[in-house]
Amino acid sequence: MLSHTYRSFDDGDTVTALGYDIVIRRRNVGLLDFPSGELVACDPLKYLETEPFDVMLAPGSYPVILIIAELRDENRVAYATLEVSDKEAVRWQRARLQEDEQSNLLHFDAGYPVDSSVGCFIDAHTAGVLMNYTHTVLPDEDEFKRALHYKFNRHRKQGYSWANVNLGRDLKIPGAESLNLIAFETGFGPGLYETWIGFDDDDRVCRVVTDFQVLDLKFNTFRFR
Repeated sequence: MLSHTYRSFDDGDTVTALGYDIVIRRRNVGLLDFPSGELVACDPLKYLETEPFDVMLAPGSYPVILIIAELRDENRVAYATLEVSDKEAVRWQRARLQEDEQSNLLHFDAGYPVDSSVGCFIDAHTAGVLMNYTHTVLPDEDEFKRALHYKFNRHRKQGYSWANVNLGRDLKIPGAESLNLIAFETGFGPGLYETWIGFDDDDRVCRVVTDFQVLDLKFNTFRFR
């Protein structure tokens, strides 16, 4: 049995898995703003209070790429990728929460829990603004869920769904026009999903990838020689 290693896929690449060749599609779904540089990966409909990872990114905006597996009768989001730089990863390590939050019950060494079949990447500052919003509006006035479902449904015809939600434009939160989150379907639905941090040959973070367990690819945790 062949052992495949995760890589930065090109659109149209093929992977032999599940007993047949699977075509891979690479889809850029927008830029994610990072005012604080602290990254959160979570189910935004259930566990928005999840703590950020212990890796810091330079504040700025980074593209989110979805790696889509074209299976025999359906398309599934296999990986969600944050492209921090265009350099290749030479080693990977599992993402961990900030050290003083290791006891957080909403996140485990094996990954983050998803109940709603939706995952996301979001900056910790943005998550805080969104939590304040959801805690202060009445359920029937919550524009977040409405905007998320609307954008998911708009992309459903592609066989998979995602949403780029802007807190200022979509939720009308004052002063939040530069804040957004990017959400996506999680593989085959609910589960516990690992996130991996990729480091380049200068030992700098170049990529963050959540694995939705559609393909059985390995993340090497050692340096290539």
